[in-house]
Amino acid sequence: MTIKKIFYLLSLFAIYSLFSLNQGYAQQMYTVGTYQISLPLGDTKEYTGNTSFRGIGFDFRYSVKKATTVGLSLGWNVFYERIRKTSEIKTEHPGSITGTQDRFLNAFPIMANVHYYFGEKRGIRPYIGLNAGGYYMLQRFEIGIISLKEDRWDWGIAPEAGIVFPVDEGYAIIINGKYNYAFSGMSPLGTDIKHSYLGINVGFVWVR
Repeated sequence: MTIKKIFYLLSLFAIYSLFSLNQGYAQQMYTVGTYQISLPLGDTKEYTGNTSFRGIGFDFRYSVKKATTVGLSLGWNVFYERIRKTSEIKTEHPGSITGTQDRFLNAFPIMANVHYYFGEKRGIRPYIGLNAGGYYMLQRFEIGIISLKEDRWDWGIAPEAGIVFPVDEGYAIIINGKYNYAFSGMSPLGTDIKHSYLGINVGFVWVR
């Protein structure tokens, strides 16, 4: 199943859930804000290998059943590494270049999501979820006076698991892990790249 099909199915599920007759359940909106630490994996680790401590995320989740929410997820994760090595360039002007390199990646995930929660409403609630949509990737490679850029949209998914700890009637603490994976991509060096990284996130949930 392609990412487009997954995204469309999630969107249809969200629309159906929002407009279905569910009068026996009081629906609520959950706003989630998280600080995010991201560990690069695979091709991303090859491009910029440092752990990112610069990330934020926001979720807007709408309850459609007692244990199910659908919504939207937004994020911003910043990766950076300075290294000295020889790199092969495969752009329209191919070749090799050696020296101190600055490598930047700004990842902006924009996804629809669905989550399922275990446990009782007022207790500690583990949950699992799936985010599907895409990533807007801003990439920059600098060495000396040379600067190469590659900005693009890549479809992807982000499976997620976490725990919600209630604090008071109107808010809670949330901790989760999210595996971000883009199905395609291109680096500023002209090489194929499929970005992936593991997000470790902690934040707050506001209920209204």
